This record gives sequence, C-alpha cells and structure tokens, in this order.
Amino acid sequence: MKCLILCADHNDDLNAEPYALMEVDEGIKALDVLIDQVHQIEEIDQIYVVTNGKSYDTFLNWYDNRYPDVKIINDNTTSPDAKLGAIGDIKFTLNCENINDDLLIIAGDAVYDFDLLDIYNYYKLKSSPVVAVKQALNLLDLKRYGVVRFDDDNKIIEMHEKVTEPIGSHIALALYFYPKEVIRTFDYYLSEGNKTTSPGYFLEYLYPSCDSYAYVIDGEYYTLK
Repeated sequence: MKCLILCADHNDDLNAEPYALMEVDEGIKALDVLIDQVHQIEEIDQIYVVTNGKSYDTFLNWYDNRYPDVKIINDNTTSPDAKLGAIGDIKFTLNCENINDDLLIIAGDAVYDFDLLDIYNYYKLKSSPVVAVKQALNLLDLKRYGVVRFDDDNKIIEMHEKVTEPIGSHIALALYFYPKEVIRTFDYYLSEGNKTTSPGYFLEYLYPSCDSYAYVIDGEYYTLK
C-alpha cells in the first residue's frame, strides 16, 4: 500500500509556512505527527508528499532524509492560478510514480486526533473504498465539506461535495482508502472533464458504481486553514 499526502495548497499569506509544516507543538510540525500516524499501518511501504513548486524547497529542508520511506513530489505549480487541484495532484503523482497499489489519500493541512489503524482495519474488512466521516458541528461545516448519507452497514447511499443545502449530518474528511482496482478510475474521471479540486468529488463520482463505505471516526479533526 502507498500513502499520498496532499500538501500543494498555495497559502494565501505568501510569507507563511505551508499548512502542513505549521507547528502543532514546540518543534513539531503537523506533517511529522501525520507521518507518525501513517507509520502505524505496516502495510504502507511508501509515502508521497505532493507539494507545489513554490514550497518544494521548504519541504525538502523539512524532510532532510529523516524518513527513508517518504518522497517529496513537486507538482511544478508556482501560483494559485496554475494549481492542479487535489485530484489533479493525485493523478500527477500516480503517473509520475507509476503507482498501481492500494492507496491512502490524506490531506496534509489538518491534524488528525484519531487512530488511522482502526480505519485501515475497517478498509481491509470491506475491501472497498472507505472515507473517514464525522458528525458535523454546525451548518458551516456542512457547507464546507462533502456531506454523506449511509445505511446501517455504513454503505454510502448519497454524497455531495460542498452543497448549499446539505442532505445529511455527517461530513467527509479528506481521508480515503482505495483498493488498487479503483486507481485507474481517476483516468476516466478526468477524461470526462470532472472537477479537479476537492478530492471528495472523486468519491461522489465513484460511489454509485462501486460500493463505498463511511467510517465514523472516534476522535477529532482540526483543519489548519
């Protein structure tokens, strides 16, 4: 299994650190915490951190060969106008690294205060796409994230990304497990001209034709944006 951490956001403050490299404790970056959590899953043998051209050197300085299983990927964009979007960065990395394996996709601009291993074990049980979800705290959350409805078996029966009229009370976090059989679907998704921004749009496209499941997290999720 491979892990792809999305860190190519262009921070609105040009002088600020990339979100993933913000300190969450003295001397500890959000990305350090996330990689420690990913390392709980022994089956993950490679972690790709995809960033933009403007922040690439900053990530290399952070990396400094501290993690033998981490590779920094440069998507070569240098401004918000040129950004590939999250799905564009996923496809860029899949192509660049010739990835054909089960995949954990996770946003690097947040702190995840829950156990990734629990979600992975659920994913192995289902052998199908899985997204982490949580109960929304307010209406703003429901409009900022994808909203998911699922049945008693946690199978997704409806999902909409960033809608003005939410259809449920659970939001989809940017944390997805995909079996390798699904990976090539990114080609079809993009060839049809679909959105390249939020990664939830891909699952919205996928779930009607591929059984997909929601895992309700036991913990918190803090965005750094």
